[in-house]
Amino acid sequence: MFLVNYSSTSESEAEEDVKEVDNHHTETKKLILPKATTLLGKRKLPDEDVVTDDPSKHQGRIRSFKHERGNWATYVFVATPKSLLEDLQELCLRQLDSKCDFKICPDLHISLSRTVVLQYHFIESFIKTLEEEFTATARFTISLSSLKAYTNAERTRTFLAIRVDDIHLEKMLEILKKVDRVMLNFKLATFYEDPSFHISILWCLGDYVDEITKQLPDIVESIKDLLPVELKIDRLYCKSGFKEFNFELK
Repeated sequence: MFLVNYSSTSESEAEEDVKEVDNHHTETKKLILPKATTLLGKRKLPDEDVVTDDPSKHQGRIRSFKHERGNWATYVFVATPKSLLEDLQELCLRQLDSKCDFKICPDLHISLSRTVVLQYHFIESFIKTLEEEFTATARFTISLSSLKAYTNAERTRTFLAIRVDDIHLEKMLEILKKVDRVMLNFKLATFYEDPSFHISILWCLGDYVDEITKQLPDIVESIKDLLPVELKIDRLYCKSGFKEFNFELK
């Protein structure tokens, strides 16, 4: 079963693609998937809906691709409760070089796809196909216990992230294969060839991967009492524009 949530804003800011530097970078009744016009609502696209990118409104961040009417930024992910990593974020922030001006990531998640552009009229079938892929997926628990520095594809942002332990790689890859199949069905880009599953906890503008990597041993030592972090995965999510869908695992 999947549910859809509606954001309070008219448009979602897409998560920028992130790549690893050294890897190339009461009981709820079952819902019946409604038609796209019911699920998403009738959407008019008047001239005043045109979005102009203004980095000053997004802490200096720049869109990875141009916004166009009728195209919705879409990605699949595992959501992470903010409370799970709050203490770890604060401790790491204190340890980092102040010149990098790191900030806490408010949206914690594990990416299961790149951010892709999906046309509005494909959203209904895209979500239904994801639901079909996830129907037989069992819930499971993962652990995260190491830190790594990442950069986005354009090398305009640096991220400090906590990585999913390698022992869970096979389970994560099983889910990723399902997501990749859906992406290929819709002629969209699949995930990175050598995936490194992680949760970005801090970010800053610019490329500071080398500097942060040198600091990692000291940072890890300062947070060792908080590790490992365990996360139960019982639901997967897809965000498309300002609509968020979730799929309950069995």
